[in-house]
Formats: sequence, C-alpha cells, structure tokens
Amino acid sequence: MHKTGILILTTALLLLASCHKSEPQGGNTEPVVLPTYEIGQYFHNDTLEGIIFFTYSGGAHGLMVSLDEVELPWCINTYINEETGATNPNEGWCNTNILNSNYDLSHYPVIEWSYLRNTWHLVHYPHRNIKANQWYVPSSNELRYLLQNHEAVSATLASRGCPIIEDKTYWSSTELGTRSAAYGKMQRDTLIIGEELKTETYYVRAVRNF
Repeated sequence: MHKTGILILTTALLLLASCHKSEPQGGNTEPVVLPTYEIGQYFHNDTLEGIIFFTYSGGAHGLMVSLDEVELPWCINTYINEETGATNPNEGWCNTNILNSNYDLSHYPVIEWSYLRNTWHLVHYPHRNIKANQWYVPSSNELRYLLQNHEAVSATLASRGCPIIEDKTYWSSTELGTRSAAYGKMQRDTLIIGEELKTETYYVRAVRNF
C-alpha cells in the first residue's frame, strides 16, 4: 500500500477510536431527583398515607405518622415484670423486632397494633424483621420529634377529619427498666417525656420512614 494511503487509513482509525471514547458510558447519567416534603405535609401513594413530622436530606427522606391512633396498654398485667430489652431510644423498629422475635405480641398490645399495620406477608409469617420503611411504634426520641411538631401535624390531621395529637399521652416503644416504658405528651406547650407502668392505657400512633 502506498505511504499516503497508509497515513490516511491510520488517521481515520484514530478519529474513529476517539469518537468511541467520547461516548457516555452506562446510558443515562442524569441524577435521580426525589420528591421533597415539609413537616405537616400529607404523604400518600397507592398503598400508603401519613403526615410528615421529621425530615432530612433536604426533605427527601424523613418520618411520617399514621392518620389513626388507638388507646392500649404497653403490655398486659401478667407480663409487667418481664424485662424485654426493647430499650433503644432512637430506633423504634429495633424495639419492635426485639419484641416480635422473642415474645407473643398479644401480650404487648401497643407493639402488636403497629405490627398488624404491615403487609399480609409479615402478618402471616411471624418473626420477620420490621424495617424502617414499615410501620412501628416510635422510640422515645422519635416520639419527641413528633410532639415537637404537633401543631403542624395536627393541623393537617384535622383538615382530613382525623384525630389530632394535642393534649394526649402517647406510648413510645422504649422500655425503661422492668416495669415501665417511656411516654410523651404536650402539657401547656411543654414537651414531657416520662415513664409509666407498662400496664397503663395510653394512646399510640405508628410511624415509618419515607
């Protein structure tokens, strides 16, 4: 082949290689933009609804609370002296898993109520772990976040015809010693986190991450 032809062929091959190198790899590289939410906002999709009461990552993630509530004891009388180890102050789903894995939840009505809000699969196959993106009873600190934002949450609850949060005492899932668990309430605009006998009947709401 003539030298001029070799030079032209080499140049064409180099241009072709450089074109291939410049093509984007892995398809669409645009970042996924998540929807963001504000405290007090109503969250809903095809299978889930709640009210946002805590956010992080610019509102892309956080905690929501159930629209409904119920009054129940933390445990039944015969189990008040049972120290379960569900003592996590930060992650209520950890407390739920401890009780779900080691005890009959019918003895712990507050925990059972939140557990039964999850999928048919979880309900009919016991001792499956509850994750942060499933319903559970809030820990004492998660309950604190909810009560700190009770005005915004209650305004949205009221607008949807749901029971509001003000002036009620709520159980957390955090056990404190053998006979008591942590509760929270608003009293004259003051947030109180205390402890009470586990057989007392207080309100409970379920929470979960989004």
